[in-house]
Amino acid sequence: MLLFIYMIYVVLSLSKMKNEGKRVSIFTKVIVYGLLILSLFMLYFSLLSFLFSPLPFFGFLAALAIGGMILSLKIVIALALLLLSLSLFLDSKKSDPEVPLVDHWLRLGVHILLIII
Repeated sequence: MLLFIYMIYVVLSLSKMKNEGKRVSIFTKVIVYGLLILSLFMLYFSLLSFLFSPLPFFGFLAALAIGGMILSLKIVIALALLLLSLSLFLDSKKSDPEVPLVDHWLRLGVHILLIII
């Protein structure tokens, strides 16, 4: 849920950057919208896992299968978040090369925290 809310924030900030005349690459947009869709899949799998958990035997099998899907989805999301950090760094360096490096390190830290959560 936190990832979904963060991705909505990133979409809004990208549209704000575009309105200000800063450069936003297509690669960044693809990553952001892809992460938004992946976070929706993560919410869906979590809801399915929660719904099937009370069933005795079928719940165990469903949780096992859905848990495998969630794990592979988390790996893809982690790689996409790291790519998002890199693409936002490159976009900001092309738009405004005087942006302090601390902003990029903080963004990378937030993405690492999202990976851990």
